[in-house]
Amino acid sequence: MNLNQLRIFYESARQHSFTRAAEHLCVSQPAVSSQIKQLEAITRLRLFTRVGGRTYLTEAGQMLFDYAQKIFQLENEAEQVLDRIRKVQTGTLHIGTTKTYARFLMPNYISMFHALHPGISIHLGEGSSREMMQSLLHMKNELAIVASDRDPRFLNSITFRKENILLVISPEHPLAKMETVTLKEVSRVPLIMREEGSGTRRIVMEAFRNKGLVPTVLYEASNLEFTKELIGRGEGASFIVEPVVQKELAQGLLKKLTVSDVKLSMDAYIVFLNRNDLSRIATSFIDMLVNRPDQAVH
Repeated sequence: MNLNQLRIFYESARQHSFTRAAEHLCVSQPAVSSQIKQLEAITRLRLFTRVGGRTYLTEAGQMLFDYAQKIFQLENEAEQVLDRIRKVQTGTLHIGTTKTYARFLMPNYISMFHALHPGISIHLGEGSSREMMQSLLHMKNELAIVASDRDPRFLNSITFRKENILLVISPEHPLAKMETVTLKEVSRVPLIMREEGSGTRRIVMEAFRNKGLVPTVLYEASNLEFTKELIGRGEGASFIVEPVVQKELAQGLLKKLTVSDVKLSMDAYIVFLNRNDLSRIATSFIDMLVNRPDQAVH
């Protein structure tokens, strides 16, 4: 039994006529009769009987019709679901991003996307930039939003924003009276450094190496709220991307110092394996990021 034979059987039963079924399916009446005969031969059952010029189902035919009805109802539902996915009305998007962006950037973007496409579910994974790029290779995520000082060339990528990396201290810190410092002066200050695999950490450590300097690392922390709490208590200084500390800087809870002999920044990338393989949902999310890159940070 194949789906084409089942469809011809189903329409013939619905129409109570091979001729009307043929017209509905845009095939010849002999073709319908032939397919029904083949189906009866395969099942070794009589599926139709004729009474007074009309075609009726046998008991076996009625049982098959009930199952065929369920099959084609499911087929119709599947087509509707796929159509809604094509129109970005339903589905799930798996995104990976850094811990920084998961806390300070993505909530606003996700809210914007949900307002545009309320039927879409988003699964947000987080980790270091390195881990999130690996998640694409392991097919855990379709997109990743990461920050780096270099284009991740082993993946397809789109640059959508630039992040400034600030040196942040407590207003009560001994250096708080200074407006600028050199990286050499910073190397003598206890620092709270991001974890291994962090794009921010890699850029900061490379800046120290380029100057022949070794920083004084007091703590290593992946939790940015914990880091800001330690800075606020005067426990040390830290290099942090600007969106993370905008609110605290505006409120005077933290202070930024300008490092005079180096400018630290990195680009934020949308990365993925192959653009041609992206779902319509993923493409729509990328379009939103690219077209409204600065509206998600407050």
